[in-house]
Amino acid sequence: MKTKMLLVGLSIALFGSALISSSALAGSKQRHRWEGVAIGVGAAILGHAIYQTHKAEQQPQVVYVEPERTYRNNYSPRHRHGHWEWQKAWVPPTYERVWNPGHYNRKGHWVLGHWMEVETSDGHWTQQRVWAANHRAPY
Repeated sequence: MKTKMLLVGLSIALFGSALISSSALAGSKQRHRWEGVAIGVGAAILGHAIYQTHKAEQQPQVVYVEPERTYRNNYSPRHRHGHWEWQKAWVPPTYERVWNPGHYNRKGHWVLGHWMEVETSDGHWTQQRVWAANHRAPY
């Protein structure tokens, strides 16, 4: 415990002395200008390289897949028999799993942190256009 207090006191003293010292001891403003510019340009280049590497990892790789060759049957019917219908379809709600950190509830009791399911979108009905084929022999 004493070493913690000693380290805290020492770091406060060093930080305070750095703030108290006057800028007159630093020398001329022009003296190290080009070194500062070089450090700034180097930091910008390095930061851009790190950003591009991180950005490249997030983008999915594009892979070309040659489509399969399909042969058409010349004797297939030219017209498909059927019609379009509108059907009602249920879209279920979506949930996301989030971490709820530990906290005190309204009664003052401590609740441990836990994973919980949070509804991100409500379920709803939608209309879909569906092809209903007539099952009869062509011609």
